[in-house]
Parts: sequence; C-alpha cells; structure tokens
Amino acid sequence: MVVALDRRLVAVMFTDMAGYTALLQADERLALDRRERYWDALERHHEAFGGTIVQRLGDGSMSMFPSSLAAVQAAVAVQQELAPQDVLVRIGVHSGEVVVEPERLTGDAVNVAARIESFAVPGGVLLSDAAYEQIKNRSDVVAVPLGRFRLKNVGRAFELFAVSTDGLVVPDARALEGKGERFASLPSSLPTPAVSLVGRAGELAALTDLVRTQRVVTITGPGGVGKTRVLIELGRLLAAEFPDALAFITLADVSEPAAFLPTLATALDVKEAEERTLLDGIVSLIGDRPTLLLLDNFEQIVAVAPEVATLTERCPMLRIVVTSRAPLRLAAEHEFSLGPLALPSGSEGVSPESVAASPAVVLFVQRARSARGSFDVTADNAGAIAAICRRLDGLPLALELAAARSRLLSPDALLERLDHALDVLTSANRDSPGRQQTLRATIDWSHSLLTEPEQRLFRRMALFAGGCAFGDVEAVCADAETPSLDGLESLVDKALVQVEAQDRLQMLETIREYARERLEAAGESDQIALRHAHRYAALAREVRDGIEGTTQQASIEQGVADEANLEAALGKLLDAARAGDADALEAGLQLCGDLWMYWHIRGKHLTARDYTARFLQADATSAPTRGRVGALITAGLASWTLGAYEQADEQWAEACQGAAGLGPAREVCIAATCRAIGLLGSDLEEASKCAREGAEASRALGFAWAEGLASSFDGIVDALQGDTETAAAKSEHALAIQRRLGDHEGAGVSLSTLAQLAAGRDDLVDALDLYGQALAAFEAIGDRAEEARILSEMAWTHLGLEDAAAARRYFFESVRAYTELASIRGVGLSLIGLAAAAAVDHRPDAAVRIAAAAEIYASEEGIVNVYGDNPVGRELIDRARASLAAEDVIRATEAGRRLTIAETLEMARPGDPAPA
Repeated sequence: MVVALDRRLVAVMFTDMAGYTALLQADERLALDRRERYWDALERHHEAFGGTIVQRLGDGSMSMFPSSLAAVQAAVAVQQELAPQDVLVRIGVHSGEVVVEPERLTGDAVNVAARIESFAVPGGVLLSDAAYEQIKNRSDVVAVPLGRFRLKNVGRAFELFAVSTDGLVVPDARALEGKGERFASLPSSLPTPAVSLVGRAGELAALTDLVRTQRVVTITGPGGVGKTRVLIELGRLLAAEFPDALAFITLADVSEPAAFLPTLATALDVKEAEERTLLDGIVSLIGDRPTLLLLDNFEQIVAVAPEVATLTERCPMLRIVVTSRAPLRLAAEHEFSLGPLALPSGSEGVSPESVAASPAVVLFVQRARSARGSFDVTADNAGAIAAICRRLDGLPLALELAAARSRLLSPDALLERLDHALDVLTSANRDSPGRQQTLRATIDWSHSLLTEPEQRLFRRMALFAGGCAFGDVEAVCADAETPSLDGLESLVDKALVQVEAQDRLQMLETIREYARERLEAAGESDQIALRHAHRYAALAREVRDGIEGTTQQASIEQGVADEANLEAALGKLLDAARAGDADALEAGLQLCGDLWMYWHIRGKHLTARDYTARFLQADATSAPTRGRVGALITAGLASWTLGAYEQADEQWAEACQGAAGLGPAREVCIAATCRAIGLLGSDLEEASKCAREGAEASRALGFAWAEGLASSFDGIVDALQGDTETAAAKSEHALAIQRRLGDHEGAGVSLSTLAQLAAGRDDLVDALDLYGQALAAFEAIGDRAEEARILSEMAWTHLGLEDAAAARRYFFESVRAYTELASIRGVGLSLIGLAAAAAVDHRPDAAVRIAAAAEIYASEEGIVNVYGDNPVGRELIDRARASLAAEDVIRATEAGRRLTIAETLEMARPGDPAPA
C-alpha cells in the first residue's frame, strides 16, 4: 500500500545563534545561559504565532509556519527580545512546498530557507522573494530589497529582502556579496496583462525556441494581430532564463530614427555623459552577460536596423526580439510571421461546443463577458458568433472592439451592423492588404458609434505620450461640450482606451494612430497640443514643488512616469516660441527651470543643457523673467555637473542678478546657493557669503528645503576653510531639516559632509556609518552619480582601517557605478583603489599591474593625474613598487599596460593568477 506524502505549502524558518561556539570556549557558563534564553524565546514566540519547531540543530533550528506573515512576526519578536540581551541570532525565511515527516522537513524549500539564513546577519531577519510576496502589501511589515543573488546549490537566483523595524539589523547588500553572486539588474518594465493570452501556445513555443538560437527575432504581422501581447507573454516565459537582464521597451512614441538610441538609453537607465555615445553606454551596461531586449512597435524606425545589428555584434550574449509590421532586413534576423487567431469551422450544423473551442471565439467571448457577465456561446447564437469571428479575420484587436458592443447588441444584431460597416468602410481601401482593411474598417465602425463628445475626447487623447492619468485627460481634452468622466468610461468600455497599472490610461498604438489622423482632420492638433504642453508644464511645477517639499520620492516617480509627455511639451513650446509666441517662450523657460533638480537627480545633464540652451537662444529680449532665471539656474547646474565651471558661474551670476530684480522669492534663495556652489573651487570667501545669503533668504521666506540646501553647502565652505566645528554644526542643522522633509538628496549631501569630517578626525568607524546613511539616501532617490562618489569614499575609508576585503567590494561597486556614468576619472580612481587594496593584501605584483592599467586607461582619455587628490593610493602603490626588484617592476608595469579593464578587474580579485 502506497502512503500519500504529507505535502504542505508553508513558511520555513531557519535560525542560528551567532558566535555560540566561540563563546562556549571563552565562557561556558555565559554561553549556556544565552543559549537557554535563545531557546526559551524561540519556543514562546513559535507558540504565539502558530509555528512548529521541527528540529533543533545544535545552536540552530528549523521550523515551519502556516504563513510568511506569522513567520516574520515571530522572527521580529525573537530578535526584539534577544538583541538587548546580547543574544545575537540570524534568521532566514522562505515560503514553499515541503514534505512533512515526523521529525524533519524535506524539499527544495528547506534547502532555500537554509541558504537564506546563511545570508542573514546577526540581529537581522532575511526573506526570500517568495516569502516577501506574501507580506509585501502589509502596512505593518517593512522589508528592504537587498538585490538578486545566486544561492549555492540552488537553481535560480533569488531576490532577498531584510525586515526593517525597531531593534533589527538591516545589512548592507554589498556585505552579502561574498556569500553569493549578486546581479546588476536591467529595469524590466514588463507589463502585467489584465487577462490571459488566448490561442497562442504554438506560436509561443516556436518563438521561445527561436530566441534561444537566434540573435534577432522579428515578429511581423498586420496591426491588431496581437504582436505586443505575444511579446509580453514571451518575456514572461523567458524571464527566468535572463535573470535581471530582460527589458521591455515600447517604441510607439518614437517617430524619428534619431530618437531610437536616446529612448533605448532612457528605458535602460543609461546615464547621459559627454565622454561617450549613448550606444557605447548601452553596450557597457549589457556587456557580455545573457540579456534579452524586447522592442515593441519598431515599424516606423526600421531605418535604425543597423544600430540593432551593431548592438548584437558588440554584445555577444544579447538577444533582441522586435515587433514590427515589416522585417528589419538584417543578416542575423529571423522573421516570425504572426497570423490571426484560428477561426471556427464554416460548415453548417457545427455544435456550440466546437465553436466555443476556437481561439478566435474564446477571445471574443472573454471580452464580451467583461461587457456583459452572462455572455456565453449557445445553440441560438453560435452561428452568429462564428460568423463575426470569420468576418473579422480572427484579428484580436478587431474582435475586442466588436465584443465590447455586446452590452447592448446581441450577436445577431452585432453581425448585421458589422456586415454593413465592413462592406461600406472597406470599399475605398482596395489597395490595402485585406486584413489591414478589416482592422481599419472595424476601428472606423467602432468610432462611428461614439457620440460626438466621445469622438472629440477620443481624438484628443492621441496626444498623450506614454499614457496619462484621469486628471491629465480632464485638463487637456475636456471642455463644456466634451465631458471627460462619462466619455472616458465609455472609451474604456469599448476597448478604445486601456486602464493599466497605477490607473494610467493608454491607447494601443494602432488605435492611437487612427486617433491622430482624426485629430488632424478635425483641425485641432495645434490647439490641443498647446493645452497638452501647458498641462505638463503645470505638472513639472508639481514635481518641482514635491522635490522641494515633502514628497520628493513620489515626485521623482511622477516625473519618470510622464517623462515622454514632458519632452513632448518641451518640443511643442519650443516650436511655438521660435514662431514668436511669447507666452510659450516663458512657459518653456519656466518648464526648464522647474525640472532643474529632477533632471539633476536623474542624471539628465545633457538634456538639461540642451533644452535650456534652445529656449535661452529663442529669448531675443533676455529680460529677467522668472522663467529666464529658472532656466539659467538649470543651465548652470548642468554646466557645473558636466565640468564647464566658468560657464556655470556666468549662468548663475546672471540668475542671481535677475532674481534680485524680481524681489524676495524662491529664485533668490536658490540662485544664491547655486552661486555658492559655483565658487567652491575659486573664491571661498564669496562662496560663504552667497551660501549665507541663500540660507537667510530661505528662512525669511519660510522655504525650508532651500534653507537645508544652503546650510549644507555653507557647511562645505566652512570645512574647506578649516572650520570643522562650524561645518559640522551647519551640516547637522541642514540634516535635521532634510530628514523632517524627507529630502533624500539633501540628506545625502549633509551626511557625506559629516562623514568626511569624521574621517578627517580619524574616526573611521563613525565615518563609515555616516557614509552608509548617505548611500542609502542617494539610493532611495536614485542619484547614481552621488552613489558612485560615496561608494568610492567608503572604499578608501575601509582601506584606512586596513580592511582590504571590504575596500575591494566597494571599489568594485564604484567601478560599476562610474562605468554606468561614463566617468573615466571615476573608473580610473577606483582602479587605483583596487591597486592600493592589493598592496595592503601584500600582493605587490598585482598592485603594480593594476595601477599601470589604470594609468594607461586614464592617459588614453586625456586624464593626466588618475590618483586625484588622495595621496593614500599613490603611497601604497609606491610602497608595493619598492618591495619588488627593479626588473620585476618593469615587467609588471608592461604587463599591466596590456590589460583590458575586464582583465584588470579579474586581477583585482585575490587568489586569481596574474596573466603573463
């Protein structure tokens, strides 16, 4: 007789008392006492939250809970009780299926949970992604993402999370890297479909095999055949094979070939840099790791196909899948033609069951049920439904548009009207492919059934790039004759507008093209485009006020969501300004000014420089308006960040002069502080004066964010002048304001100044703690350039503590960050740091080679001094050279100059053999 296994879906917890063995050898009585307290707490909190301790494993345990929430609650209670008693415990939790036996658990989930616990730090609770999924929507449990890691002897990579609450330790993700390989991720942006995909199993199986063997796959087919939906599903199926290296990028709004690479770089979060092309930046990000790019709606820019070929040539493990109405004509391309859904048989007397089994009918019924819940295939309507699907050629978009009318029309009535519409509307398009005629006619027919106000709303929505919110529709499209709420609800019901994540509204590109044609035909394009531009100018002001107020992070996210709309607004206002529209010029200048800090945090310094330059050039009068002053502030920040310091000083000086003439206002505060920043390297006395003016003006105006900014840089000026006590006091004052407001960017600046002051007085442990807080602040807001700087400074601080292993981890991270930013100087300085770490590790030959590689790398890019202002690196490397014989120094130097960056980084890892 076969006994059924007791399989359960549970949360598995592993615990381990840290340092018990060493304590037992040093003080047996204390060790046993702490272990007793550990076991007592473990048992009580398991009982309280419904857990079962299955095994005691020396100073550890294995247990199970009915849910991840119960496991996390018990783990937090254990840590909060034991940590104040100096009983340090590591806890890991994973959710999965196990086989429950009398005294043990078996199954993959047990192995994973054990690995998760091995990653935990004393006093902390780590969760797998599976466990996190069950608690992520709980407001009473906060978990911090640590990154994606490959666990030993576990098939897939796991996203790890640390529970963050009072009394618990949250580890630095970099400290975990020695325990498993950490993955740098691409921003996936893979949409989540609202409904399941119908009738495409065979095509998906074939496409999956093609992607595994072909470099470029192009899914072709007419508009409305479902190419985008198949691409999304393909991405979902292949996601596990490209962990953190899959990105879905829509090109629907890209009409000019020149905009392809900028769009691709933005989607992949490749930072702008003067020193490299966007193509080089994308290649640098992808490198030689297996990566899958899903490029949707390529047909209007097939002229850039050679750039796709270049990407695959330079990234050997890259796979690209494209959707397009036409192939790219590349040598490496494999075209996959996607046809319509399979149709029901046309023979008489077909049963309702066989009709209902047809993929085209399945989709039609699925969409019809969303309009009328009771809809089904019956003996009475099966013939009409089959005829509708055949009449629409099985095109998914046409089927959805027709099915959306099922709320009011029976299948027979729908077929009658559809037949008439298709006969009339395709008669003038005989030169178009048959299926394209069918789709066009179906959209025409669906549009003709809208009321006149609904038609106005529909065509006006064509101007939104990348989607929009309901408030945007109201502001841009509605008027007295065009109510937005009822009309929008109707457009959604009729499948002409889709509601996506975060309630954003979106049109399929095929429908949006049609809507644009209608907008042009109605003669409304310019009028509505200006409304759109002014709406997003207002949104940019909201983003600015949020960044400078109490909603910084949410405001950055809002800007990211509407970046395409903001750029469209800038383009329209610039065209109008150049045509002599003074209002559009001022609005455009203000829009540039309002985006100053958003662009800076996002690393869009070239975008900021170029747009402000164009609007300022269009300003023939140069009158000191608020718009011009704001644009000059933005231009100055872009120039300063890009290293054009004299130009920045000129722009900020003009901004200060213009702001003074406007009277007490926000611009006075910010312009004065920016002028102080510009003078840091040339005139500290004047910089101090400007920073104080900025702080005083901000206080007088009640502008707390600007006061924090001014105080931060006033503290930096004091530090540069040697007054470290005053510098610390001003930085602490700034930090208190910034923390109160949730100003991550400002807090990062203040914390890094305090860290530098701590390092200056040789309190390196305190410095590292402050640097860690600064890094967390910049990571929270997404300022990658500041992350790179802090990572490098943390690495040098670890080196000051002679912790070469930790220094090396942070130098590797800073190389990665500076590479993303295309900062040659930053990469070179980090390589010097890795050479210094090798010297501390008593590997002088490797130190000399790495330093030589860094020097030649920097000199080829025109950088004379790769050592920067930090003498420590040079001293350690000189010491390494002095420990070698002269001929060995020459040999190592020559070998180092031949190394690539990748080879240099490999050499920096201890234990690796040095290439000859």
